[in-house]
Amino acid sequence: MVDTEERTVVITGGTGGIGLQSAVGIAKTGARVLVTGRSRERGEAALQHIAEAARSDRVELVVGDLSSIAGVDALAEALCAATERIDVLVNNAGYFGDERCDSVDGLEMHFAVNVLAPWRLTMGVLPALSKAPAARVVNVTGGDKPAAVDVDDLQAEKGFRGLMIYTHSKSALESLSMALAAEPEPQGICVNVGFLGRASTAMARGMSLQALPGWMKLFWPLFRLMFAEDGGKSAAKAARSTIWAATAPELAGVTARYFDTNTREQQLHPSAYGPDVQRRILAVVDAATSGARGTG
Repeated sequence: MVDTEERTVVITGGTGGIGLQSAVGIAKTGARVLVTGRSRERGEAALQHIAEAARSDRVELVVGDLSSIAGVDALAEALCAATERIDVLVNNAGYFGDERCDSVDGLEMHFAVNVLAPWRLTMGVLPALSKAPAARVVNVTGGDKPAAVDVDDLQAEKGFRGLMIYTHSKSALESLSMALAAEPEPQGICVNVGFLGRASTAMARGMSLQALPGWMKLFWPLFRLMFAEDGGKSAAKAARSTIWAATAPELAGVTARYFDTNTREQQLHPSAYGPDVQRRILAVVDAATSGARGTG
């Protein structure tokens, strides 16, 4: 990779939680950091925090919404306008909901934000990534350990199960990441998956009893305890894997790998590597984006 001071790193969802802590850690290396978020007001407050914590004046905000295809495209355009070159793209932004919600494009929201958006944003900023001598894409996963991808349940077709739907969307992202690493266009751009681990964030603390499926409801008091407000300590710890994946020299040229919260390489569920599974997910993505183009 190029010298640290010359790198430009983009972090989606970098205005709060683990994304904010990741931005602080990466900014401390001297890199230029572009954080994205939906709210300008919240984003400006985050910029001030990052700048002060990292003692850096090379932090910028790009406002954008990843919940719609048009929003993803607009953010990609804004990022390419803000910087000619992107050395690292961290797809950190995620969505977790207690009940089913569909996007303006008619997609189940977990699939729209956690699966389609990282893929389309990466493709949208390929011109900027291609100008970096050794670009990286880090797709952030979450939920639990790698699990099987059910291609017949990508958008909660078998029923909405809260936390399990979130986890399954991340499994689909893991599979799509392996497909992206093998794409002809991103040749020379390394694509890896990083697992953050559990942390107390606004998203985690916002989880309700309704989000837990069946028997897991018995552990609701434990969940509340696990995700109690801790002043950002657990988020800062979880961010270490993202910071490492985005900056570690030893990852130069390394692609299509999965690293756990302790930065150890692990294997994804076998289904994530299956070409048929990847094709089925991409078919849904392509159908959605073709429909969006068709409606203008």
